[in-house]
Amino acid sequence: MTTINISLPTNMYKDVKRAVKVGSYASISEMIRDSLRKTLYKEVTVNGLTPAEEDEILETAATPDDNDEVWETEEDITRGFEKLRKKIKSKSVKNKTKRYIQHPIQKSYTRVP
Repeated sequence: MTTINISLPTNMYKDVKRAVKVGSYASISEMIRDSLRKTLYKEVTVNGLTPAEEDEILETAATPDDNDEVWETEEDITRGFEKLRKKIKSKSVKNKTKRYIQHPIQKSYTRVP
């Protein structure tokens, strides 16, 4: 993770510290990251998925159980999201839309062209 320094007006810094203190966020950094996510990834829902991801997951959940995959390790999760990313990419190429997918462990976002 990269570290940056930012300058805030004193009153804004006090408001941020107050929000962290009352438990709205675990840290000032988490509050800043959340604000950046909301600005940069507007399509990402509160659960960290795009509408396309949610649709794909629901579609997969509706298939017979013999097609289910069990994700037990971080590698399994990464591999599973890579497969999901490929499905979304192939669909978005058809629709010519851009999507973002969040890695559930790293909390990073990848643009799927």
